[in-house]
Amino acid sequence: MLPLDLSDNQTIIALGLSVVALVFILRRLVLRTGSRNRSLPVSQTPAEIDAAENSATALVEQLEVRLYDFAREVEGRMHTKIAVLDRLIINADREIIRLEQVLAESRRLGNPIPSARQPDAIVSPTAEDRDERHAA
Repeated sequence: MLPLDLSDNQTIIALGLSVVALVFILRRLVLRTGSRNRSLPVSQTPAEIDAAENSATALVEQLEVRLYDFAREVEGRMHTKIAVLDRLIINADREIIRLEQVLAESRRLGNPIPSARQPDAIVSPTAEDRDERHAA
């Protein structure tokens, strides 16, 4: 059997694994040399370093201000929604009290309350609806 006999599955797998290992090793080697070049100190003057630090500080302060404004806006929205919900709760409580009074009055008089509401639409069942009910 020749070492490069491609008709054997084991040879193909071994060749593929060796190619993957070679690519992995070369990639790591290239990344190491690239990181060494980047880590070399760049000659900067103290004024450039101070300017970079000042710009970073200014950016952080600007982001803090934006975050504070956003927090105030969200808090304002929450207070508005809470006020609306409180108003809805008060209205619902009033309606509950009114309905309880109407119910108590109707029980006291012994008269059923005539419903002022009528159905929006009256639909008579079709033959299909009847068949489905009987099938179930």
